[in-house]
Amino acid sequence: MAKEEKVVLEGKIVDILPDGQYRVEIEGGHQILGYTSGRMRRFNIRIVVGDTVTIETSPYDLNRGRITFRDSGTDAPPSAQSGGNRRSGRGGRRPRRRR
Repeated sequence: MAKEEKVVLEGKIVDILPDGQYRVEIEGGHQILGYTSGRMRRFNIRIVVGDTVTIETSPYDLNRGRITFRDSGTDAPPSAQSGGNRRSGRGGRRPRRRR
């Protein structure tokens, strides 16, 4: 038996729930329950209210889905958002101590 294809939708985060779950509003005004995918948990990708996300749902249960991608909502590259120098304010590596 062939594996069913996932339904891919775009939505906007409306509410943050416990345990990495979110209320996502998709086009048409429908709200579904979304949870973060394992890779997003692993790399500590933060999702806040108002973010646009890509969500995969099963064709059998369209009320739940897995959030696979977070779009920050800005068209600028990451270096232009932070104001130029990427190392500013991060601390970085300490210089070696001389003996």
